Amino acid sequence: MNDRYRHILKIVRNMRIEKNRNGEILNENEREALRYIIKHPQCILNDVVWYLNVNKALVSRICKKLNELGYIAINSDNDKRKKYLMATKLGQEYKEKSQNFEHKYFLELFQGIDDKKLEVFFDVLELLYLRSKKRRKEY
Repeated sequence: MNDRYRHILKIVRNMRIEKNRNGEILNENEREALRYIIKHPQCILNDVVWYLNVNKALVSRICKKLNELGYIAINSDNDKRKKYLMATKLGQEYKEKSQNFEHKYFLELFQGIDDKKLEVFFDVLELLYLRSKKRRKEY
């Protein structure tokens, strides 16, 4: 892989490292699971499995941890096999804190870069995101 493309992965990795230095208690899969649950109230475990593209046992452990931290609630209806996941107020607050960190991190990275260059960059980034989203749906 060309080093220029790897820079994208390295930027994300560097942000994760900085988050961990600042006392981050959730890993990337756990944060993404929480974000998904917040965005999709009343989702079930299999929805998160599909979204994260990991095995069910891992998602069960993630949800157990999020529940123990008070970030989500797990409810069952009459059918005990189906567990509904809902974010709590504490989970919402955690997500907002995490997003604020990310926002500040990227603002600092983009500091001093010409607005026109940033506009082109974000246009290309949006295009790449949409393409990657389309590819994911194809599988």
